[in-house]
Amino acid sequence: MTAALTARDRWSALLLWLLLVGLSTRLLVSAVQRHVLQTDESPLLYHAATLAFNYVDFGFVRRGLAGSFVHALGANWLRGTALFHVGAAAAVAAAACVLFARLQRPLAERIAFALLLVALMMRWAEDPGRTDIAVAVLLALAAIASIAGRPLLAALAVALGVFIHETAFVFGIPLLIGLWLDQGRWRALGRRDATGVATLLGAALLLYLAFDRLPHADARTMVEVVRSHFPPHTYVDWAIYFAISGARGVRTSLCQNANDPTYWLHVGSGLLVIALFIGVLKRRRPGWPALLVASVPPFLFLSVVANDISRWAVLAAFNVWLLNAARPEASSPGQGAAAWVRVALAALVVPLIHPKTWPIEDPIFAPMPVLERLARRLGGPPTPRFAQALERCDPGWRDVLDGAASRQAP
Repeated sequence: MTAALTARDRWSALLLWLLLVGLSTRLLVSAVQRHVLQTDESPLLYHAATLAFNYVDFGFVRRGLAGSFVHALGANWLRGTALFHVGAAAAVAAAACVLFARLQRPLAERIAFALLLVALMMRWAEDPGRTDIAVAVLLALAAIASIAGRPLLAALAVALGVFIHETAFVFGIPLLIGLWLDQGRWRALGRRDATGVATLLGAALLLYLAFDRLPHADARTMVEVVRSHFPPHTYVDWAIYFAISGARGVRTSLCQNANDPTYWLHVGSGLLVIALFIGVLKRRRPGWPALLVASVPPFLFLSVVANDISRWAVLAAFNVWLLNAARPEASSPGQGAAAWVRVALAALVVPLIHPKTWPIEDPIFAPMPVLERLARRLGGPPTPRFAQALERCDPGWRDVLDGAASRQAP
């Protein structure tokens, strides 16, 4: 049984929450100071156009739940995306700090947990407006529900996530499996709970797959409405392309990976990020099966079918963090120099994964930008820019936007 929270536990969690929320706003504050947040130089432009797809304007569209929240925040979708990011950051920080407050660990281990949370938030802060941070909220809620013995609530969190982004399923189901493997929680799942979990997840998946057959706006309407809310920009068109291109967009991603000479460097550095999180946090428990199933398979799967490998590494690392935080009491005391070595490693993770420490052109592909920077200095090939990859892999990509609209014109 977890000990009651002390005043120190509560205050340390509150201070960590304030720090994480503050860190999450770095790029937004910079954009406001430069007066570009709502212009064609906005760092939110691509992400806001992605979040433009919502249930209110377009009916049953995939990934429409987050966009519906943004739609509810007002007609200015760039401003709404900024508010969405800050709200999601505050929520994921709050959920993580609930777990952090429960940790009955030596000081060094608590510091290591906090530093790794800081590393994750600083990485998310450099890519504001992504749905990843909203997915992370639901992953954290699923973990909290699981350790509270509420498997149906845990499954509901993952089921809702698929309507924000498919990564909620890809990372959420392995996380649930890992949580239930750890401490033998699966033994407490009765037949009724197991049936309920399967029903919730299955129904969410079936509804998601049925969206193409349910009422929704045509491609022409979606293109015109989304473009009307933003300054003309290629980033907006890229967001629309991936939102409505379906299997064609997946083929483009597969082609981009196949023609990227640095692809295996990115995948390898992503696995290294996961290994660092495990190395810093793992005690005797959670066991290896739980940790590996929750992190490595979803990371590798998305690294094959999609390109933003740094995003998949961060979500996999967050799953590792959640699994370890789900065990508030250490399996064995973490004393002496070894515990502070873990703190030093945790502190090292921050500059290793932060894209501003060793700037490169496209940090979204590189889980550890420092390794790509080093490889370039040693004469290695550069990562192809996305514009080049798109022209090579789908030279007629604009037909998805302009061609679809013209074919449906009266």
